[in-house]
Amino acid sequence: MPKVNGIEALKGIKTIDPNAKVVMCTAVGQEQMVKLAIKTGAKGYIVKPFQAPKVLEEIKNVLGS
Repeated sequence: MPKVNGIEALKGIKTIDPNAKVVMCTAVGQEQMVKLAIKTGAKGYIVKPFQAPKVLEEIKNVLGS
């Protein structure tokens, strides 16, 4: 994203809607970013490269919580 990073976007989303259920997408090897995203309010994450079944599984998990 050219103007903000994912964490900044997540903070903005949570400011607008504290109940938003956000699933982050990150590259392999960015464990620190995943931890920060969860701490910031993400409900789940998907690691790239990913396949459709994993995306659907994570969305179902987040929507069920």
